[in-house]
Amino acid sequence: MRLVGAFTARHAGHPGLPEVLAAFQAIPTISDDAQMTAVARGLFPAYFADYRGREEEFAPPRASVRAGHVSGLDEALSPLVIDDRADLGSLSVPTLVVVGRHDVICGVRWAEELHRLIPGSELLILENSGHFGHVEEPEAFSRAVTRFVTAANSPAD
Repeated sequence: MRLVGAFTARHAGHPGLPEVLAAFQAIPTISDDAQMTAVARGLFPAYFADYRGREEEFAPPRASVRAGHVSGLDEALSPLVIDDRADLGSLSVPTLVVVGRHDVICGVRWAEELHRLIPGSELLILENSGHFGHVEEPEAFSRAVTRFVTAANSPAD
């Protein structure tokens, strides 16, 4: 919610902000695919660092978003909590953690935690991106992934 607050502050006064905030508030009420799709489309601008500056470009993908509802409740109708952090230390595969500086969903704090918990991982923070860094900063994303994959597949010295 802290990241949602930061998003709100960055976009204060923008006419599209109330729609995004309404979508965030509607999350707990989702009970079917139609509601999930409406919320996903409403949240779409929050996934980007500069959605409003590229709104014309992002309007078609936003309109095409379809989302399916999956309950986050267990059999007793309590919130289902999945926390695999304790297992991350046992990973032995090359790992590149990528995050956008303005990601309101999985922000820098979480990426830094993953990086800290996964042995030998690398961390890339895309400074001008939200959740879709591969779209907002495709060149930086591609360079980093190419370098990472190339290095991971090179014979050891």
